[in-house]
Amino acid sequence: MEGGVGMKARRGLIGTMVILAGLIGLAALWSGCGGDQPVDPQAQKLLVIGIDSADWRLLDPMIEDGRMPNLAGFLDQAATGRMKTFVPLEKSPLLWASICTGVEPEVHGILQFVKGQEEELVSSSSWRAPALWDILDAAGRTTDVMGMWTTYPARDIAGVMVSDYLPYADKGPLPKLVTPDSLTDAITALRVTPEAVTRQDLARFIPADLLDEAEAAYPRQVQELRDVFASDLTYLAVADYLAHHGAEPDLFFFYLRGPDRISHHFYQYMAVDKDFVHADPAEVAAFKDVVRNYYAWVDEAVGEVLGWFPPDRPTVVLSDHGFYGPRQSGNKGVKEHSEWGIFAVRSPLYRAGVRFGHLELLDICPTMLALLGLPPAKDMPGMILSEPATSDGAKRLSRLDEHRVESYQGLAPASGPAGERNPEIDEQIRKQLRSLGYIN
Repeated sequence: MEGGVGMKARRGLIGTMVILAGLIGLAALWSGCGGDQPVDPQAQKLLVIGIDSADWRLLDPMIEDGRMPNLAGFLDQAATGRMKTFVPLEKSPLLWASICTGVEPEVHGILQFVKGQEEELVSSSSWRAPALWDILDAAGRTTDVMGMWTTYPARDIAGVMVSDYLPYADKGPLPKLVTPDSLTDAITALRVTPEAVTRQDLARFIPADLLDEAEAAYPRQVQELRDVFASDLTYLAVADYLAHHGAEPDLFFFYLRGPDRISHHFYQYMAVDKDFVHADPAEVAAFKDVVRNYYAWVDEAVGEVLGWFPPDRPTVVLSDHGFYGPRQSGNKGVKEHSEWGIFAVRSPLYRAGVRFGHLELLDICPTMLALLGLPPAKDMPGMILSEPATSDGAKRLSRLDEHRVESYQGLAPASGPAGERNPEIDEQIRKQLRSLGYIN
């Protein structure tokens, strides 16, 4: 009898062949005599910038105040909307996995940060549905993705995967931090340690004249800020390196986790006028502007990333949920989230300056596939967003929607080893998740 792994590989190969046949048929349809021309190869490349927990309620006033000029300039060229995330509110790994696969959590398999009574950290072997990069791989296309949740150990894809464990690279040897392996040394050398975050860096977020007092009186909060900023600086450096070395991928997926962590740790200092939020006045003075100042830095990072690509590169900027802030119940974690995230798309397929009327999280993957010139699958519940499309864009999007493939599930990654565990790293991550209120 054929073994389970062999049968799974065989089914995966058959599924890939069926999916490729469908894509080839679609390509023939595009290039037929119906009047439509093939999609411009340049337009099929896509830049995605993920900003965890970004919320229009915070961004809009900052844009109006001139504190986010790069995002403001991008939004002038984009169609935008409020994205309704899953309700009841869920955790980021689950939400980003749904964004990247287009299917519900029960299908893609990423349900929690940890599993079992021993709180074993969920790894990349838990993905049971193909992500965007797996679908592109089958279509002969490439992806660079960095920092995404539950990507350790990094899987072999057509392109580059930099796992979410890179910030812990100093804790000991960890194979598969990066794939392909040939890039590991170059990528790990870009890691920014919390100790490398300077006083000048901290003064971007905390008033310089209060910095000494804050470090002495509130070392935990300052250390959290160092840790978060170092991690985001690391992935920005990685993105810079990948954007300027090697072949340009079809999908460049840059993700910043820091805004969510910063909000969980410092949003309370913006909410001291609420009856149930109390803090020492000196503590408030030191940290009340950290969240806004951090988003001002995020805007600079967005400007950098946008600047690496042609100014007409189709681009999506999005979050997985919004951020409400402290609740009267005192509950942390997902209870601080809002059900409304952000979504903005710049593409010749969409009219600039138009708002989406209805937009849900599961619509994002089908829409990004369409931006890449690929049809979604029939078993993806979401729709291709077409409300603000141009006349030509509406035709193209409709054609892709009409010719959805049956399923991409045949491309689901094979289950692999959980990776080499480092108890020190695992406990550091669990401690971080507890501080955010995500696990007990």
